[in-house]
Amino acid sequence: MGGLGSATVTITIRVNRFAPRPERSEHHADSRFRKASSPFGSTRKRPRGRQWRQEYTLRAHPHDTVLDCLLAIKRTLDPTLAFRYSCAHGMCGSDAVAVNGTPTLLCTAKICDYARQDSLDDGFRRTLPTADPASGTRSPIKPGSTTAMSPAAAASAAPASSTPHLGVIELAPLPGFAVQRDLIADIDPMLEQIKRLQPYLQADGVLATTHDGKADVLEYLQKPEQLAKYELLSNCIVCGLCEGSCPVFAGGEAFIGPAALVVASRFINDSRDDATQPRLDAIDTADGIAACQSVRACSRPCPRGIDVGEEMWQLTTAVRER
Repeated sequence: MGGLGSATVTITIRVNRFAPRPERSEHHADSRFRKASSPFGSTRKRPRGRQWRQEYTLRAHPHDTVLDCLLAIKRTLDPTLAFRYSCAHGMCGSDAVAVNGTPTLLCTAKICDYARQDSLDDGFRRTLPTADPASGTRSPIKPGSTTAMSPAAAASAAPASSTPHLGVIELAPLPGFAVQRDLIADIDPMLEQIKRLQPYLQADGVLATTHDGKADVLEYLQKPEQLAKYELLSNCIVCGLCEGSCPVFAGGEAFIGPAALVVASRFINDSRDDATQPRLDAIDTADGIAACQSVRACSRPCPRGIDVGEEMWQLTTAVRER
């Protein structure tokens, strides 16, 4: 891929799309034939709707990100395509999806790293260029197919005939979460589980004073080794990639999830926090750390470099040895 330099290429983005159906009336929702809960005991409704795959072929630079491509598609071709993003610099964690089946942030995934060759006879609807930039003539195109060009590629566009095809990238919503629309997953279960573990510093509430009765402003000073125990954990951006990779997590019902446990570990390892035992009690439940199977799939995708699997093991040891 490096040999392509700054030349433009074509890339096909295959999106697993979803459009929800209108909510059912209360009369139907209360039917005696309705399933009361999922096998995991969840009462959360799974959205119903239409699912299909749609391909977009566009021209871009090899080092453009998948987010760049989606923005080009949404701005120039298909405004109905739904996905979530914010900072576009890998700091907010809001654009987590499955890229070729791997939970990844859209803004950090370069197309040259994820494009793969794809067979032409796989049954998917193909999208063809609507026009040749050199001649201005339109090519035959199937109804509903779409093409686009990223802003970076537009400045150095070459004739379509001389533009190599980089491959196909398949996008799907983050696994383990209910889908709201297209690539937008419902992350509320993850946030609710984090709140359940009280993600804030809990001190004894007693104001420390000096010998002359003044407030002790140095009460919470820490040594470098104390800070190092939780500093990396405080970098968690709650993107959900670890939960999307976890084979046990499924919406936060059967397993509280690695994201919530990482947040709990951040405060358990904080020397200023006085609620270590209550925090260990909170995770020592059937759907807490006991549900972790130590697969360690959660460690691979963390964009902040946290070894999530190791933290799960450390929490398991702390619960057993307390």
